[in-house]
Amino acid sequence: MRNRLATALGVPLSALALAGCGLFGPATYEVDERSVEVDAGDEFTLSLPASPSMGENWYMADPRPDRDVVRLQGQDEDREDDGGNAGAGSGTQSFTFRAIEPGTTKIKLLYCRLGTCAAEFGDPAPSPSPSESPFPTASATPGEHDREYFIYTVTVR
Repeated sequence: MRNRLATALGVPLSALALAGCGLFGPATYEVDERSVEVDAGDEFTLSLPASPSMGENWYMADPRPDRDVVRLQGQDEDREDDGGNAGAGSGTQSFTFRAIEPGTTKIKLLYCRLGTCAAEFGDPAPSPSPSESPFPTASATPGEHDREYFIYTVTVR
């Protein structure tokens, strides 16, 4: 009886332990998690709320992260069902990185609300025109300003 109980508990606990190691995919960080710590060789994803159909997008901005520390592996967007209402859907945009070597770098993402940036997801980040003031650095959730930077500090161990 004791062996059956140990076996029955061991499988789910092993799966839980392996999930923490990233076996089931890269670790995901949301917009409120601006400090990321990962091991060299790991992949991680920055997952951000967006509504691309409403012109709300995220862009990688300059300066880019140190390529000796992390490298962008890909970008993706996931739109939730809008229930047949064009433009009503929301979703996420994500940026997946691979940790290369120990060190610390910053990842700077630009958030643009409601078509305030004339670019598509995956394009380079738009720059402010000379008549515009610089974009603010965000300290809260997206939407406080029409355009704002979100800066993530990534430490690779």
